Amino acid sequence: MSQSSVGRQRCERVSFVGALVLACGVSSSALAQDLESAVNAFWTAGSSDEIDETVEAILELKPEIEPLWTHLRHGATYGAGVPRGRRLLTRANADGVEHRYLLYVPEDYDPARRYPVRVYLHGGVNRPRRADGDWWRNNERYARADSLVVFPESWIDSVWWESSQVENLTGMLNDIKRRYNVNENAVYMLGISDGGSAAYYHAFKAPTPWAAFLPFNGHPVVLANPATDVEGQMYVTNLRNRPFFVINGGQDRLYPVDSVVPFLRLFVAAGIVIDFRPQPEAGHDMRWWADESPNIDEFIQTQARRPLPDRLVWETESTERFNRAHWVVITALGSVDGESNFDDFNEITPPAPSVPIGFNMLGELDTAAGIQLIDIVPGSLAEVAGVRPGDILVEVNGMAVATVDDLRAAIQAPRDAPEMPLRIQREGESMTFVLSPPDTVQAPPSRQAFPHPEPSGRVQLARNGNEIAVATRGVRRYTLLLSPEQFDFTQPFRVTTNDMLSFEGMVEPSPETLLRWAARDRDRTMLFGAELEIEVRAR
Repeated sequence: MSQSSVGRQRCERVSFVGALVLACGVSSSALAQDLESAVNAFWTAGSSDEIDETVEAILELKPEIEPLWTHLRHGATYGAGVPRGRRLLTRANADGVEHRYLLYVPEDYDPARRYPVRVYLHGGVNRPRRADGDWWRNNERYARADSLVVFPESWIDSVWWESSQVENLTGMLNDIKRRYNVNENAVYMLGISDGGSAAYYHAFKAPTPWAAFLPFNGHPVVLANPATDVEGQMYVTNLRNRPFFVINGGQDRLYPVDSVVPFLRLFVAAGIVIDFRPQPEAGHDMRWWADESPNIDEFIQTQARRPLPDRLVWETESTERFNRAHWVVITALGSVDGESNFDDFNEITPPAPSVPIGFNMLGELDTAAGIQLIDIVPGSLAEVAGVRPGDILVEVNGMAVATVDDLRAAIQAPRDAPEMPLRIQREGESMTFVLSPPDTVQAPPSRQAFPHPEPSGRVQLARNGNEIAVATRGVRRYTLLLSPEQFDFTQPFRVTTNDMLSFEGMVEPSPETLLRWAARDRDRTMLFGAELEIEVRAR
């Protein structure tokens, strides 16, 4: 196996808190100061050209790996004289298209503290571009004293589920990191409506910068609809890499709870962590915010990102985009003999069509003796059983009902059989009826949750010390990014792929590799000192 970006220094290896230290002599005080200044310039550089220049300046100092890693891990020195409050900012993608975002900075911002970041994605993206800051209403309501809060924009020419927005959001976070002290492991994506659906998208395709995803009133089915022009294919097991906090309304005219639940059940079956908070009385709105906000805060406070997870799963149909998660990069696709088999978790069973109970209009009686059934739906279970308009409903499932809330609780109460017994009063006479679901109502057949017209490749890996066990399907080559915080470079590495030995030996880190990935990720907590390229061999 090849070892790209392997350092060629002839140095004595010694241990340094589980990482590799190359003891090549003691740097002079002046050189140490120059390196510290150069690394600070690296973290505060803005454009890609400026970053490249700072990388060259660092390499000209011929730094040893240990002091370079230490300075990069420390990060920049942030100043106190930065703007606070509400800011409307703009950044440009590589193609020159500019994207705006609103940033709220606490008035008492402390540059010595690492701040969490909450990024809110708005809905209604299939519209022309809006006026400055109007893409999220009442955004001041979400500003916080303990976090940086961001509202990026999306419109019909740059919708959330395109690579343009992956580039935009990543670049936006990097711009913020350059100016403000951000906790890289506490960056959260929250979205409403189209923004909620987009939260699923970024978890599917580009989760690495994010700690957790919170979709509100969104629906994964949006990403399965060819009419929405979603870029790329969705793989359910990719969602294992992050936790979710999900809210949907029972009265939502677009995405009611019942339509979302089959997808969430599929996700849970695939091993995804989901905190689901359905709101039975809510529509396509956020009227629940005041009640759920403490639960959202609690969820966020307990979900820190692991920048170097010991377990990863990643699947992609492309080696040009969406091909990386944390420290694994898929670089060549194609099947090989003896590769692993995986469950795709891509079959979904829609909710069965149902015949309505039939209580269309209700009237509560002053005597609390029951509920008057004013109108019965034609063809409903109640009409078929013989219930008539004007009947007074007094008992359901053995539970007395005097109010609409009583009726709702009785209908939702568990029962041993599918039948629902009723007791009514009709012209002073007590009568019993049983509502029975018809035998002709059949569950619809399972279907594919997300279309996969293009072949893909998946990598699943688990780390134990310096040993990495990898299973692949549809992958011919992948690259492992190795961090001195995760591995002991004073000891040999061992990689197995599909139960076959792929690599065994020492790996030497290099400043070039360390800087190249730091320039790409702009993340003090996720630094990689070496790359290990693995060819997947056939049995």
